[in-house]
Amino acid sequence: MKYTLSSQEYNELFRNASETFDAEIAKRDLAIKNMSKKLMIIEYANEFIENKIEFIGEEAGESYSSSGYTSKLVTFNNSLGDIYNQFGHSVHPKFKRDPIDIFNLKLTTGNTMFKNSLICKVNDKEITDENDECYYTNFLVADDSINKKIMFHEHLSEELKIEYYIDPNNKMTLGTSRFNVIEIDPYIYGAYNVRFIEIFSLSEINGVISEIPIKTISGINNIGKTRIILDEKVKFSKVVFHFDLSNVKTQKGNKDVYPFGLKHIHFYEADFLEDSYVIVPIRANDYIEYIYNDIKLYHAGETIDATCDFYNIEIYSDFINNTLTGRVYTSSNAQAYRIAKNTKMLYAKIPLIWTNEANKDKQYLSLTGIMFNYTVDETEFL
Repeated sequence: MKYTLSSQEYNELFRNASETFDAEIAKRDLAIKNMSKKLMIIEYANEFIENKIEFIGEEAGESYSSSGYTSKLVTFNNSLGDIYNQFGHSVHPKFKRDPIDIFNLKLTTGNTMFKNSLICKVNDKEITDENDECYYTNFLVADDSINKKIMFHEHLSEELKIEYYIDPNNKMTLGTSRFNVIEIDPYIYGAYNVRFIEIFSLSEINGVISEIPIKTISGINNIGKTRIILDEKVKFSKVVFHFDLSNVKTQKGNKDVYPFGLKHIHFYEADFLEDSYVIVPIRANDYIEYIYNDIKLYHAGETIDATCDFYNIEIYSDFINNTLTGRVYTSSNAQAYRIAKNTKMLYAKIPLIWTNEANKDKQYLSLTGIMFNYTVDETEFL
């Protein structure tokens, strides 16, 4: 007997086919839109590169000061040792385990689910339409999510303010997630400056977000892949990013435009190995006679004038079979320690967690470079 579909079954069949067709059209439209965005990003990236704005990683080299010593900017592209994590050009303490992305839940299927429990404002305007060019809530979505979109837009001002805060009407999520790592990944490396980042607190009594930030992170120029590590975990309530887009100013028609886009901003809760460190080689063109105690640390966008002694940085003459030998002591105006052997290379062991012994406060270093000073001619030190 030949089976014939009922009218209800025909309707169901056509409805499913229509939904499948609509879904495929939506995928095609998204793919076309993403391709257009990618071409725009490539165009502006090429223009930016032609302007020859340099990264710190490209500036590593030697410069000679009037004091007669050599300053060497060492980056971490050829780091040694393995108790650290690297993200872009920066190194930081090693994660004990995979950090928790507080807005993206990992499912047993391997996919991720975005927990959209916050409000986003761009230049003080609340953006709720997912099709809006400035729907920067999408920055928070995991890169491997099927809902991830390419957000890249031409702004008309060089100042950009992006504000995320928990929906005060959503009592279930209000201040329940803690974070201590902010990860930023732009589409065009080195193109944008972060003027500052403000982090606000949440009252335990009435659930009101503070008017004054409890933490302000100073500016990061020419930002690339960046992880900012706080000295303590903070309940998420409100975070405000202030960007400077002046580096990418260009003209379109008769007006100035400032192209901007990020792959993501992620907030992590993470724990770190206390004995994290990184080893970097210090290379010279001649035999090193003395190496100075004074250094500069390039940490999360700021330059810190410091000493090897303060940050417990140790210098060695040899690194063989993953073992440092031949301790070298740094020199200062008060005391000189001449390096005993002829060597054009030294090795610095840099702890990535610094502890204040007085109050036990910790500083988690996220370093893009370190400036060492040395002399290659004994007479120059005298």
